[in-house]
Amino acid sequence: MRDGSTARVEAVAKERRMLGSHEPVVFTHTVEGLLLALKGRLEGPLRAKLKAVGLDLDLRLESAYPNAQWQQMLLLGAEELFPNVPMPRAKWMLGERFISGYFQTNMGRALKGVLKMLGPARALERTSRNLASGSNFLHVEVERLADTDYRIKANDGGPHPEFLGAICHFGTMATGVKGLTTVVESRSGIAATYRARW
Repeated sequence: MRDGSTARVEAVAKERRMLGSHEPVVFTHTVEGLLLALKGRLEGPLRAKLKAVGLDLDLRLESAYPNAQWQQMLLLGAEELFPNVPMPRAKWMLGERFISGYFQTNMGRALKGVLKMLGPARALERTSRNLASGSNFLHVEVERLADTDYRIKANDGGPHPEFLGAICHFGTMATGVKGLTTVVESRSGIAATYRARW
């Protein structure tokens, strides 16, 4: 049996390997947002399922988690919260809850304040910077088509791009914009293109 100090040394070594590599990872505050979205459901079977995919809630959160683990966490969260909903819709709904949870984290509170000051157009134009803070692999290009019409291209929308679409949608809603619609316009492999209009 490992003692606490040995386990800690191993955890730090693992984090250094992950952060020093080119492995796609999501950062702690992103995982915190998901945990807040799952608040009230983290006991029982879901807790064990999350542990099985590498998120042990009895330990301190790691500084980063591989994207493959993150995608499994999202799938488990969507299945737990919306068991009778088709997965694309469940991922959209999870994205809405994620944004609500993320805005409760330190990083999220700061971002929400900035978004309110920027307004929808400038907030969307900063989408690439805002989303880049959550991982080391997500790259986003924003194209302004008209004053209230934007195309957002992401290199990785995940297996269900609705989750990222919801993040863009509900993140922009935090600006106070009225009449916003956001849709998945197209996808190619894991890359996805979204359209946001109001």
